[in-house]
Amino acid sequence: MKEIFASKHRIIRKVHAFYNFKGGVGKTTLSFQIASHLSILGFKILLIDTDPQANLTNCFAVTPNLNAPTLYDVLIKGIPIKQSIITISEGLDFIQSNISLTRLEAELIHQTRKEELLKDILDQLYEEYDFIIIDANPNINQINRNVINAAQVINIVCETQPFSIMGLSLLNEDMKSFFWKMKKDVPLIHVIPNKYEDRVSTSSEAMHTLREYFSEYLKKDFAIRKSEDFNISAKSALPLAFFCKQNSNAWEDIVEIIHHIIMISENK
Repeated sequence: MKEIFASKHRIIRKVHAFYNFKGGVGKTTLSFQIASHLSILGFKILLIDTDPQANLTNCFAVTPNLNAPTLYDVLIKGIPIKQSIITISEGLDFIQSNISLTRLEAELIHQTRKEELLKDILDQLYEEYDFIIIDANPNINQINRNVINAAQVINIVCETQPFSIMGLSLLNEDMKSFFWKMKKDVPLIHVIPNKYEDRVSTSSEAMHTLREYFSEYLKKDFAIRKSEDFNISAKSALPLAFFCKQNSNAWEDIVEIIHHIIMISENK
């Protein structure tokens, strides 16, 4: 069943970054849910944690191991990337994080073609996976320059709050400036409004602003609603499909965003 579903889809845009320089917007939560459920559907997934805080690593109940290879070892020490990959479950491979990634930023500055290193590495794996999903850390830095340069879709996770919307404008301008300097086209931008609350006026105002200024990047009339199920999922290290009720807002929204991500990944 899973393999039949996945085989119907020809994924063109495989490399997805979940990105925002603001912390706490839900990048890690969505990376975890989307990667896990895509693998359940039969897609082969590589998920990468680029944050030294290792929150995504903790989502899988993987205890950060200081001796485990991370992107630091791959990009700086030259360890083959396949030696850094662990298998979480059928169809879901993972590159974990630990505190060693705090050294990566300083090392990248001294590298030639420093913005291209991750892309060069991931190109080696391109045919092995249906999706390569990267959970970016909350900064504008050389690590994230590598992440967005490698990405074919940049999923900007944005809280439906005024300060988060203000930051989105700055983030958008920074990305345009970066790709202009790189003499490259900007990848597909996909803004995902998150933590929406129906009865909170600031959420409604934020959605109005998003529709007014960023409508070309949005799935029409959609936001991921705030739900305790996401917190339960993180604490239990289980994807939503393993425990939530059928009428769960979180489950409905994740199913909808996964279908949309598959759609935008198939289209040229």
